[in-house]
Amino acid sequence: MKNFCVQNKNDIFDYNVCGRMIVLSVLLAAVIVYSMLIGKNPAIQAFRYWLPLSGRTIVIDAGHGGIDGGTYHRDGTLEKNINLQVALKLKSFMEKRGANVIMTRMQDVALDRLNNKSEYRHKRDLIARADIINRSQPDIFISLHVNAEKSSANTRGPMVFYYRRNEESRRLADFIQKRLEEAYESSGQEIRQRKSLPNSTLFLLCNTDVPGVIAELGFITNPSDRQLLTSEVFQQKLSQYILYAVEDYFKNS
Repeated sequence: MKNFCVQNKNDIFDYNVCGRMIVLSVLLAAVIVYSMLIGKNPAIQAFRYWLPLSGRTIVIDAGHGGIDGGTYHRDGTLEKNINLQVALKLKSFMEKRGANVIMTRMQDVALDRLNNKSEYRHKRDLIARADIINRSQPDIFISLHVNAEKSSANTRGPMVFYYRRNEESRRLADFIQKRLEEAYESSGQEIRQRKSLPNSTLFLLCNTDVPGVIAELGFITNPSDRQLLTSEVFQQKLSQYILYAVEDYFKNS
């Protein structure tokens, strides 16, 4: 094999120039690889725009479960069931878009049995959910819940909470709040528009290491919300619009 820097009898090759060419070539290759990794390459950027969930890891937490029914209505409607039904639909939508989805629960079970870090069952359940998220190190997590306002049956609509010290969580919460409201409006519902809400007390938000939100999908105490939330058609719509919100978030990252 010939040496790239060898002189021949007709040419005198400047070894200093040769060295500089090699160094420049290495630097150029490094810049190209770095640009691809951080997404500056146009092809990579286009791929991430059209398939924003491809390769992303997302934890979906269906709140409550098992012995813990969450909030409820006297007609027998339980929050835990709505949370899981929407979570499973959302999982299906996200996986079809290329996401790696991790569920905190796939069935009607509580998670307190997974650790002994507290004497209180409810606290152990919350710790278990935070542990799943922190071990998985996902890009984001979404915890699904249903709200209640016993003092006012008129209060309705979605509310999304985020940890006040996490800017990425705020961005995600804003997108999900907006899209959930669109889900209601596209179903002919007039609801109050809200901003996503900062929080510094909710356990899951305060004890996780990645961007995430708690999404209250509506109010079980409001007749219209309750009818929608127990409808499979509307659950599909909620899941689809949360998917849109997550795609919005990654497209604008």
